[in-house]
Amino acid sequence: MKPYFLGVVGYSGSGKTTLLEKLIRRFHREGFSVGALKHDAHSFEIDYPGKDSYRLKHAGAKRILLSSKEKFALVEDRDKEKPFEDVKKMFLDCDIVFIEGYKLEDIDKIEVHRKETRHNYLFESQIKNIILLATDEMDKDTELHKCFIDDIECITEFIKERMQAG
Repeated sequence: MKPYFLGVVGYSGSGKTTLLEKLIRRFHREGFSVGALKHDAHSFEIDYPGKDSYRLKHAGAKRILLSSKEKFALVEDRDKEKPFEDVKKMFLDCDIVFIEGYKLEDIDKIEVHRKETRHNYLFESQIKNIILLATDEMDKDTELHKCFIDDIECITEFIKERMQAG
């Protein structure tokens, strides 16, 4: 069975990471093999001064791979972003993969929206494939399925129905 890739999109401060944390914990507890992918549009550093891998990387290695029986990590210099389809292949052993970012990719997405952020809704913009609105504004007029942002039961059941539907 292929993994179900599900994006979580929304503006900064809307609660995307908090929701992802709750969903990952819930699906893991229910026995699902869960993956998580965070897309960062900016440069990031996961290795720190003083670590052997940092020293090797900054000595000139293009790619550093750290491997043990518990963990596996890859740090690689890139001239351009790795294609999303290639990144997805790293999750083939998962049942579900939650993705923060990649909002323009052709995957199902949950939009997280909070009234206090005062932003427009992404589902009303160019963002496609939004299937669920997780919000604190339940009176928003939309054909989208809605769940209160903190109702993990509602959101989880909706996701499981989508997974079963294929």
